[in-house]
Amino acid sequence: MELWSLMHFLMPNIFSSMLDFKEWFHDPTNASINQQKGLNLEVIQNLQSILRPFILRRMKKDVEKQLPEKVEHIIVCNLSRRQRFLYDEYINMDRT
Repeated sequence: MELWSLMHFLMPNIFSSMLDFKEWFHDPTNASINQQKGLNLEVIQNLQSILRPFILRRMKKDVEKQLPEKVEHIIVCNLSRRQRFLYDEYINMDRT
């Protein structure tokens, strides 16, 4: 259902009917699962060929080059009086 929604959004003229979509892709896939066969390679290739123009793929090495340098900032914040009391109490416990 979700795949059909996506395809209908991308190409409403081709994927106007959900029933047609089920006949093309869903029914052969379910049949192969129920019969415990391998998935029909033709159905998968058809789906991939339809989806390929809409999928943006980038290589990890290219994405890493575009990321900004990591900057680490250390901000020292003193504990409040209550926080200090709870912290000291916890540290001084026998279990800790």
